[in-house]
Amino acid sequence: MKVVPSAAGVCVVRDARDLVPFLCGHYLRIGFSQLSFIDDGSSDGTFEFLSELSRRTKRVCVRQVISDQYRQAELMTESANELVARGYQLIVPFDADEFWNITVNDLDRLHALSAEGVFFGRWINFVQQMALTSPRAFGLFHMKFRAPSLPDAGYETVTTFQRPFVCSTDRKVAFKTSECIEIERGQHGRTKEIARLDQSEFEIFHLPLRYRSEITKRGVNYEPRRAGVRQGPSESWQSAFHREVVLTNRIDEVWRANSVNGNGQLDSYGEPIDLISDNRLRRILLSASFYLARTARMIAA
Repeated sequence: MKVVPSAAGVCVVRDARDLVPFLCGHYLRIGFSQLSFIDDGSSDGTFEFLSELSRRTKRVCVRQVISDQYRQAELMTESANELVARGYQLIVPFDADEFWNITVNDLDRLHALSAEGVFFGRWINFVQQMALTSPRAFGLFHMKFRAPSLPDAGYETVTTFQRPFVCSTDRKVAFKTSECIEIERGQHGRTKEIARLDQSEFEIFHLPLRYRSEITKRGVNYEPRRAGVRQGPSESWQSAFHREVVLTNRIDEVWRANSVNGNGQLDSYGEPIDLISDNRLRRILLSASFYLARTARMIAA
């Protein structure tokens, strides 16, 4: 597989051992020459896996930051600018549950453009089978449906239990640059006015609630660190919502609304929503697994 020397990805991770091997296999396979991870205090083996992978390939690096503060934007900006200083021009920030559906030809095309600027991706949310409540080996391969993007699914309707979170969508930003950049929290847009490099939007295969246990993790693990830096109720609102769900004992109800039942539907608080059969995520995961096993002799499980 061809490698694009100018392309690099940057990601802040915490307790994502079920995802990180597939992330690495995917982004390395599609041509990224460098993946820079910042481990934000994992306790599930994420840091150990990345450390071992970084010893097997120079295309992956990881450092661990232990802090009781939520510093995602700061850490990602710092790491991205270190990559820019080393000569990387295509900088793609991604979260641990995001797989940009981009190819080496796309990277080549963006690199060949004379201009610098931003390009965007948009979430396509894949959903898990309702029966899979906690992580298991290759459990992600059961995610063979995606949710429709509903225009009224967002902060107000999700937090009032009118719409499932998996029916919302969001846009993420990436950069072609030779100068320092600033990445805002969540990578949702531009922190200053920068020209748009490409008018199209790439798909981002997003795995927001991979198991029922993710609801508890988001509410109990993530929310205490995010609450202290939140500047308004609509910022990083998902973890606050999931905290309320946990405290009010509504986990099963929210899981039914965000996972696929035997009829290929979401049970959205009493309203069925038809899902879309889509095997593309499974193909990405399979390709990532084979690539990691072939090139680094590591298993994505």
